[in-house]
Amino acid sequence: MSNRKRRCLSIGLVLAGTISGNVLCAQVPESGQTSRELGILQVPPSQPADLIARGEAVFNYWCRACHGPEMAKPGTAALAAKYRGALPAALAERTDMTPDIIKHWVREGISMMPFFRPTEISNADLEALARYLSKSGGG
Repeated sequence: MSNRKRRCLSIGLVLAGTISGNVLCAQVPESGQTSRELGILQVPPSQPADLIARGEAVFNYWCRACHGPEMAKPGTAALAAKYRGALPAALAERTDMTPDIIKHWVREGISMMPFFRPTEISNADLEALARYLSKSGGG
């Protein structure tokens, strides 16, 4: 089998896993925490450390099932295929994302990733998530 065919096959398998795993990602948090236990924050924490901690909790509840550090995660596998080592595939390891682009991707979705409504991830929780993933506790 040629390299081109192998590459197309592996990309197809990643996409198939992403498509089939996408339904599970948004519904089954790995943290074991329910949305009631996580709560929906309406006002972001004022202290940078609290903001980052809340962002990590939001990531673990909503995002980790697809974007955790394991290559078996569909979002992580898709990003690994896309970036081929040029950037980390696990979102929590990235340092190149801005809060604004994170907010855009969460609200609009991208590729196979679904969008999330403010009734799922509040604007305050989205701010915390964006700060956590962008490694920026400040404004």
